[in-house]
Amino acid sequence: MPESVHVAPPDRFPPRLASLGYHIALLNGAEVILPPLCDVPAGPFLMGSDPVKDKDAQDDEQPQHTVTLAAFQIGAYPVTVAEYACFVRANGRAAPIGEDTTPGQMSWQTQLTHRLDHPVVMVSWYDAVAYAQWLADLTDQPWRLPSEAEWEKAARGIDGRLYPWGDQFDASRANTSDGKQDATTPVGSYPGGASPYGALDMCGNVWERTSSVFKRYPYRAKDGREREESPRDRALRGGSWDLPARLARVAFRNLYLLDDLGNYLGFRLARSIPSA
Repeated sequence: MPESVHVAPPDRFPPRLASLGYHIALLNGAEVILPPLCDVPAGPFLMGSDPVKDKDAQDDEQPQHTVTLAAFQIGAYPVTVAEYACFVRANGRAAPIGEDTTPGQMSWQTQLTHRLDHPVVMVSWYDAVAYAQWLADLTDQPWRLPSEAEWEKAARGIDGRLYPWGDQFDASRANTSDGKQDATTPVGSYPGGASPYGALDMCGNVWERTSSVFKRYPYRAKDGREREESPRDRALRGGSWDLPARLARVAFRNLYLLDDLGNYLGFRLARSIPSA
């Protein structure tokens, strides 16, 4: 991975992102912002909801069951506008579309001008996959979207908790409609909302896309739900700024069309750990 020391102006790399552990580099001639990562160890965890413990448990979150995963890494934050802007500039890829005057949308200019350290929005599932592949090609590292199971383990740990921090919702720990922010917030704005592995913004702010086809439980990675070429809709996780806490529980599952866009839809990266 040829990398050189690189400095960029604050309108491309906000100092706040550096303070959160991001760094900017020039890789094979392309400017790229690399995110901080959280290590998630191998082993089993409880996936889904137990209706005895969780009064808001939904049918598609059941049965609660044990899933065993290999070790992996997950982004400490959802992908930001500043990160995605590198992709747009380097690739000549069309910027996210959207109009500030249309409900549920946001223009790319507004994102670039005012929200560099916010989660990027107005991106489709295809855009998210393309971004991960671009980063993987540049770095020669296995960047990708997390599976639904990986996302949930990273958000809740192994003990079946309802929120990243525990079983009781706390509006001071997450950007949901309960806190009345009425928009996305800069990544890392709620340090008290960290998951057991240190990942932030996994409750609220933006829905996060996963690699997994939305199918009934139990989760089985080899039942077709992790087939990348599948045209079926993928699971979304984490809730968003415009919805209440019960929809931001770590076990709650949602889905949108692969090409749906919105100012509440974003994504987070994962990275596989090569086998020894």
